[in-house]
Amino acid sequence: MTAFRSTIVSLLACCASLSSLGCGTERQLPLESRAELALAGVSAQVSGGGGPWSAFGDATAVRQESATNPWAVQLRSVASGFGGVAFEPRTPLTFAQVTALSADFDVTDDDCGGGSPRFQLNMDTDGDGDSDGNIFVAFGPSPSFTGCATGWQSTGNLIGNNDHGRYDASQVGGSTFGTYQDAFAVAGEARVVGIQLVVDGSRFFADGEQTVLVDNVRVNQHSLTARGFLP
Repeated sequence: MTAFRSTIVSLLACCASLSSLGCGTERQLPLESRAELALAGVSAQVSGGGGPWSAFGDATAVRQESATNPWAVQLRSVASGFGGVAFEPRTPLTFAQVTALSADFDVTDDDCGGGSPRFQLNMDTDGDGDSDGNIFVAFGPSPSFTGCATGWQSTGNLIGNNDHGRYDASQVGGSTFGTYQDAFAVAGEARVVGIQLVVDGSRFFADGEQTVLVDNVRVNQHSLTARGFLP
């Protein structure tokens, strides 16, 4: 079994510090038990070195009327569900060695919120190859991480981003509402065994839904482009 598939993936960002955004620990669950079918059914065409990408939960390729992003991966959270795309390193990778982390995204229903959308990095802090906790990296404007602009936008490179509260490293001994430097201080040499871009914020919204389009998801030199997903 790969490290990624055995990793316990928290589907709730900032469970302690961002409780006001609708977070709660009851939504932490093993990826393997909830996303086995989706992982087996969708693969991505990868540029920039061939890093392994997969999709899980409610994730589908959609064609857009957009010159800049004609294809997108649609990630939906409905009635406490979730969707996402995942990256599994093929060679050992420490947090310090992650030098690029970004995505294009378009929130189409309703907004950023509830700790979603976000990146989450599964961290091996004891060297056994399994995740011991996540570092969460929020999308949207600091410090509320709600009120995302409409239309396509880029996160920019989130590595080195020191916006207040963007990084939650509390599961690996760091700050619940910190910066990149705070996370680096506690986990710089820890191994990253998986990275996911997750949408699961439906509980934050009155209609119980959240939909986010993503494209050009990047981890270092590895890029996932939506055109490579099966429509």
